[in-house]
Amino acid sequence: MTIKVRLAGEPDEITRLVDHLRDHFEVAGSDRGYPNRGSFGVRVYLELREHTNQSAPQRVRTEPEPGRREVEP
Repeated sequence: MTIKVRLAGEPDEITRLVDHLRDHFEVAGSDRGYPNRGSFGVRVYLELREHTNQSAPQRVRTEPEPGRREVEP
């Protein structure tokens, strides 16, 4: 099962939530934030999957998308 999620908020708040999600899911895509248009903060796109091995959570990395630029924290 894969769930796609978009988070919007302040970078430090998003980081804390992603760390919490990692305790329960494999998380992909959390290493890039994009500035919100017309609003404060950033947005982050994630994919969540159930852990395949409950005793060993893993971080999953995604490939950067061409044409997207990263936001400095």
